[in-house]
Amino acid sequence: MLFEYAVEPQAIGSSWQNFRYLIEKFGFDRGRLISQFPKAWFKEVYTASAAMKPVERKRLEEILNQAKHSKVIRSGRPYDPGLGNWLQNAISQNAVTPFHAIIAEENPTALAEVLLVNDVDEMNPLMLSAHTWEVGRVGATLAQAMAPLLKSAKRVLFVDRYFDISKGPYKETLKACLDTLNAAGINGIRCEIHFCDHDKRPSPDFVEKEAHKWLHGILPAGMSIALFSWKERVGGADFHARYLLTDVGGINVEAGFSAEGAHQTVQFALLTADLAQSRLTALDRTSTVYELVGPVLEIRSDGSVVRV
Repeated sequence: MLFEYAVEPQAIGSSWQNFRYLIEKFGFDRGRLISQFPKAWFKEVYTASAAMKPVERKRLEEILNQAKHSKVIRSGRPYDPGLGNWLQNAISQNAVTPFHAIIAEENPTALAEVLLVNDVDEMNPLMLSAHTWEVGRVGATLAQAMAPLLKSAKRVLFVDRYFDISKGPYKETLKACLDTLNAAGINGIRCEIHFCDHDKRPSPDFVEKEAHKWLHGILPAGMSIALFSWKERVGGADFHARYLLTDVGGINVEAGFSAEGAHQTVQFALLTADLAQSRLTALDRTSTVYELVGPVLEIRSDGSVVRV
């Protein structure tokens, strides 16, 4: 699962040992993500590292820059210096929307949700994160489970051989995911649907004519989505597994994105960073893993459809 942790800047940045030990525990592939709390979290970690050796501090800066894309998610939580220090703010925010845990240097009131740096361990109950889990097949539930990835990505691919934008169950999930993306307020995000061609698929000409009806009310203003139709090559890789792929990580969506109702579940599984990247590469339009069929169609929120 994807859990959000509040990590005290002073706690992670006070020593090279602490930083190395803690930062490696996080990532989309590990199921644990650091909340950018407060907004100046990166700056505060760097400030806390002032006593490190120059070579250590330089390395810390490099790792922090990488962590912006793979380990840290935007919080959007308010931070009020008037409430007190970082821990007091984290505890206050935890009461509003809980973190999975708060990692800090001290825990003066012995709160169960606060984990001291020295107690951070892969087997600590607060650090356990299942890499596979079941999700109800309801659009909003599926989108919520994928939300940390969606809110952090600049490129999003829905990969499902049967994905059909004319069908209600797929549109339900798509709308919930696009609403999540829209709420994140990321500029220039690229959304794509990758599916498999078959005899019953409508022609590109028909899709161009009807897409504005199918996606009316689905695409947020200013957003577009590109459709990629693929065919398996003779003797090549099959196009079976379903994924949510992004530039920051990926999830295997076992039974696909169709919202069949709360009485059914679909298994999610986190992808390793290498596997997520290899799946992205396989779906590049210049890839030779599969054969791209027909034009790529981009559907825009104003109802227009263009070949790209």
